[in-house]
Amino acid sequence: MKHLRFRFILLTVIFLLTLIFPIINQFTNIIPDIANSENKEPTKKPTLIIKEIDQYPLQFENFFNDHFSIRQRLVKKYVDFHLFLFQMTPNPDQVVLGKDKWLFLGGKETDVYTGKNRLTQEELILLTEELEYRQNYLQNLNCQFYFVIAPVKSSIYPEFFPKKYLISNPESGGRQLISYLNKNSSVKTIDLYKLNQWKNLGLLYYKIDNHWNKQGAFLASNIIIQSLKKDFPNLQEWPLETMTINKKVINTGNLAGMLSNTTLFTDTLYELTPEKGFKAKEVSKREYPVVKGFPYPWEFESDREIEGSEFPKILIISDSFGGNLFPYISESFSRSVKIFDSWQYKLNENIVTAEKPDIVILMVLESNLRNMFEHFSKPNNQTPSKK
Repeated sequence: MKHLRFRFILLTVIFLLTLIFPIINQFTNIIPDIANSENKEPTKKPTLIIKEIDQYPLQFENFFNDHFSIRQRLVKKYVDFHLFLFQMTPNPDQVVLGKDKWLFLGGKETDVYTGKNRLTQEELILLTEELEYRQNYLQNLNCQFYFVIAPVKSSIYPEFFPKKYLISNPESGGRQLISYLNKNSSVKTIDLYKLNQWKNLGLLYYKIDNHWNKQGAFLASNIIIQSLKKDFPNLQEWPLETMTINKKVINTGNLAGMLSNTTLFTDTLYELTPEKGFKAKEVSKREYPVVKGFPYPWEFESDREIEGSEFPKILIISDSFGGNLFPYISESFSRSVKIFDSWQYKLNENIVTAEKPDIVILMVLESNLRNMFEHFSKPNNQTPSKK
């Protein structure tokens, strides 16, 4: 009996120490925590306001959950446990673990791989009408319009996506829309799925981030320039051989950050620089009004110019995929403006009027095609009925 009582007391003490150790360690720092690698900002300590005291307990709880002692060590061990024991991430709806430690974004990007994001006939018609409206609007301003879909990583590297995800249709919604437009509309499209043919040159997308890397972005810009040359034959494209390429091993990426773990995964950073340097230089922004609530307001507008150039002017409406692409495509234009309008992909008539571009490119990440239904420019257009 004494032996059982001792075990009971010992387990109770261990349990209580486990509960209170993070609080003790908060003040003593017996076990220092590791650096925060999460892809989010920790919650700031709330200010106690008597008039809003009902909200304070929840605010403080959120703050404490983000800051308690050895939190990052515990999170890392939790992630390691899932990765090695179950061969999956602890949050597969957000991050998918593929072959050879490739990471893919879950949710809508997984739906692209499985074919669940395919568009209905009604959605295809509505998107076509919207794009044709934009084309006509811009043609009246002597501006050419081109529609581009940026492929998600699994569309270029499906071989690294886990096979346990069943494919309901091999043609994604992005490929479906490009095919539909080519058959039923005069809207000019540019097919970036052609990036598949360049995979032998090295990585085109990051392994632990959902974006294309600078090599992939450079090759995508060349595909775009080749298409534009049909209407603008004087545009200049830049062979890969004219670029100086430097590579280094990294362990940072937005998907690794979402797992709070940057030590288990490695990637290759490609730096591509023209041998004679970039001709298009960053210039001051014109400070167009930023979309209200956009979490990255500093990325809303980017401007580059080639001094004394007689090349055409271009306006690109895109998302975060436009970031790596922009410096390379700007090398072919006298003035280049990129707008990241908080994933709305709008026509942005005020910017078109101010810039008077010769070319407007709308580049939409294929997992975000349905975002356009919320921001139609065509009068009296409607959102599609729910399935």
